[in-house]
Amino acid sequence: MRIKSGPLEAAGWWAGLTALWIMLISTVDVLELAVGAAAALAGAWAARAARRAARE
Repeated sequence: MRIKSGPLEAAGWWAGLTALWIMLISTVDVLELAVGAAAALAGAWAARAARRAARE
C-alpha cells in the first residue's frame, strides 16, 4: 500500500507559510490570521504543484 504524500506536503507548506505570516505581522488579529491562513493555503498548493511539475 502506497502512502499519498500530497496532503502531507501541502500541510507542511501551509504550516510553514502560516508561521512565517504570523511572525511578519505586528499584531495578531483574528481577521489577519484568517487572511494569512487562506493565503498560506493558496501558497501551499502552488508550491506542491510546482514541485510536482518540476519532477515530471
